[in-house]
Amino acid sequence: MQKIFKSKKKTSHFYVISKIIFIIANSNNNTLAMKNEIILKEGFGDLRFGMQINSVIDLIGKPSEVEEIGEDLEMPATVLYYEEEGLSCFFENLEQERLSCINIETDEIFLFGQQIKEKSSEEIVELMRKNKIFEQTMDKEEWGEERISYEEYAIDFFFLENKLNSVTIGI
Repeated sequence: MQKIFKSKKKTSHFYVISKIIFIIANSNNNTLAMKNEIILKEGFGDLRFGMQINSVIDLIGKPSEVEEIGEDLEMPATVLYYEEEGLSCFFENLEQERLSCINIETDEIFLFGQQIKEKSSEEIVELMRKNKIFEQTMDKEEWGEERISYEEYAIDFFFLENKLNSVTIGI
């Protein structure tokens, strides 16, 4: 891409537009600069499982809240809450804290290239089937949400009044 910017053969309009796109694409303004696509067992947008806390903060910015949970369990975790972005990032406290789970409540959630927020449970099951993912369990949570889980792919879909409300993904 840099050759395009240095080329004198290109028109000045092309050069300026390309330069602007390059600057926008490479700016670090601590906003959630990612497409909100779930990549099963890998991550969400630019977030990847295994990232360290500092890398996530560099990517998204300072969290709204930080919480330490499960100190009394074998697997304590640190949670970074990003209220505006609709994300909660969970880091297992092993030798180094690594991103292991993401809860997604943003208005735009994509899976297999489709917007899934507010889809019905039937639509989600059909989308998963179209992508050759069949084995799921269904349950109703104490707080009223219905949950569809695909354990092999580490993804849980939560529904309120049969509309997708949030998704939790992990490794």
